[in-house]
Amino acid sequence: MTEGIFEKDWKLNFTQCYPNGQLKYSELDNILQVTASEHADILGFGTKAILRTKQSWVLSRMLIEIEKLPMFEQTIKARTWIQDFTGSRSTRNFEVLFGERRLIASTSLWAVFNIEARRAEPLIASTDHVVPHPDRIMTSRTAERIDGNVSFNKIRDYQVVLSDLDIVNHANNVKYMDWCFDALDPKDVLTGKIKSIEMNFLRELSYGNQVAINEAKIDELTSIYSISKADRPHFLMQLTKKG
Repeated sequence: MTEGIFEKDWKLNFTQCYPNGQLKYSELDNILQVTASEHADILGFGTKAILRTKQSWVLSRMLIEIEKLPMFEQTIKARTWIQDFTGSRSTRNFEVLFGERRLIASTSLWAVFNIEARRAEPLIASTDHVVPHPDRIMTSRTAERIDGNVSFNKIRDYQVVLSDLDIVNHANNVKYMDWCFDALDPKDVLTGKIKSIEMNFLRELSYGNQVAINEAKIDELTSIYSISKADRPHFLMQLTKKG
């Protein structure tokens, strides 16, 4: 394995899959993030280590490009590496393989977050030993800012519950994807025709927050979803279907 690249095998179990046997999109997101977390642990700046200095990593943007979703009981390999560090931010890339075939590529932008001040700040832990891979890019483009200035229609209300929270006491970002997908027609989710998922995490949500899940259809292949609190967007997700 190339220096600075971490990989983890995942055998998909029944809780991770839809009724049609395909890996759930939110579980795919979770697999990528847990793989990243384990790599960060090895490098010395994982969640447990940096919580000691009142810091945590938070996901700012993510782009997932999907050729094919893996299936129940398949063993897939998730690889991840750091593309770069820039002060309080880091770009991390991924690929998911089944055998020698790449099924999924992803890129993500992370920020260091002070859990007491609730704001971004430079990482205290040293990164001098990290081997970045600035040219190892699997996706067709970078994770970008989604244009939320579109006309949305509300499709569901939701209240943040205890099971949505994670160790830093806010709604885990994977839950945002679940809330949006749960608001959609299951037939649209189970077709396996989603080509890419792009997400912007704008503001945190806490226990008891009342939010609205909204949809804007841009064209036949593209839709944007928002999660808003008091009409202020906290999350944006753009779905693009295969043509």
